[in-house]
Amino acid sequence: MINVSGDLPLVSVIITTYNYAKFLPRSVESVLNQTYCNSEIIIVDDGSTDETQLIIKENWQAKYFYQANKGLAAARNAGINKSSGEYLVFLDADDWLETDALEQNYHIIKDKPEVALVSGNYYLLRAENNTLHHVSVSVSDNHYTRLLQSNYIGMHAAVMFQRWVFNEFQYDENLKACEDYDLYLNIARKYPVLHHEKFIATYYFHAAGLSHKYKIMMDSVYAVIKKQAPYIKSPAEKKAYAEGLAQWKDYYSLAQEVV
Repeated sequence: MINVSGDLPLVSVIITTYNYAKFLPRSVESVLNQTYCNSEIIIVDDGSTDETQLIIKENWQAKYFYQANKGLAAARNAGINKSSGEYLVFLDADDWLETDALEQNYHIIKDKPEVALVSGNYYLLRAENNTLHHVSVSVSDNHYTRLLQSNYIGMHAAVMFQRWVFNEFQYDENLKACEDYDLYLNIARKYPVLHHEKFIATYYFHAAGLSHKYKIMMDSVYAVIKKQAPYIKSPAEKKAYAEGLAQWKDYYSLAQEVV
């Protein structure tokens, strides 16, 4: 049960799911167990045909919405429209939050209304051999340039957004993947963002996940970076843009070889 405190602003945790019934309970429980005590759970079911609806429990106190399958970006946008929080967090149904995730990000962003988002580090758990990796990145400035080089945020559950961000931006529903990376670039190009090195969430890397669909991922990430081309201004941004395209080509080539 989520304890509600009138002293803290509401945080909306938007969980998107598509045929992930077996993962969903762990994801939801990670939100219910938060040390931050004023949150709501919005579950957007993007047309699941498995047992998702059967496992939704009333004692989860989650708001559940079903829609015809439209893709991850559309599901996240639907969650934004259904949510009420001053701050928003997006969580895939196969991932989970650290117990103090909301509290950690909130305490960093709460007195900085001009900051669009705050992100932290995360754990990557590989299902094939059950190995846990600490994905730690240090970024203190030049966030847009760093994002052009690579998606240092890596996992969207490690991010907390100010609600006002979505008065101007939404996830691009034309993208089959990397819609989160696209959003970070668009935001960081215009507004200040922050990154810290506390561990916020666990990314469950498994064969059924979108990240294993390398052709879709590669096509999407190129499309995302190339969308930034009209906005590149400084020599540093031009250099980072070129480095980003090269880096992603190498990354997905290597990833396919490894798999």
